[in-house]
Amino acid sequence: MARGRGLAWVALGFAAAAALSAWNPLAAPFGLVVGLCAAGISARVLLGGGHRVPAAAALALALAAAAWSSAVLARTAGVGRELGEPVVSGPSGEDASRVLDEAAQRTRASRERARDELGKVQGEGGPPARDDGRPSR
Repeated sequence: MARGRGLAWVALGFAAAAALSAWNPLAAPFGLVVGLCAAGISARVLLGGGHRVPAAAALALALAAAAWSSAVLARTAGVGRELGEPVVSGPSGEDASRVLDEAAQRTRASRERARDELGKVQGEGGPPARDDGRPSR
């Protein structure tokens, strides 16, 4: 009976760990696996006649954590979400172009000075200067 009592508390600890990791999409797989293992351990303790109170609490908590982890994983994978709905909305093409053009205007003088210095170091046969105001890639 001592082994069943200790195993019930271990199952309760695992169930608590699964519950704590069930809410985060990165930790939800851990919560699912540990929750299912804790449910199996607590069911084994209950069937073996071990300490019933912590084993029953572990079983309930482990099953809830496994279910919540499954829901978090499904929602992260896109279940229940429209296909056209973006997960993260980014700037439109016009907004991105405007931001890049503003950055090119702010850094134009620095880039021209750098090209001049590079031309002086390499001689006059350096890379050609670009006139469009956009950095070369």
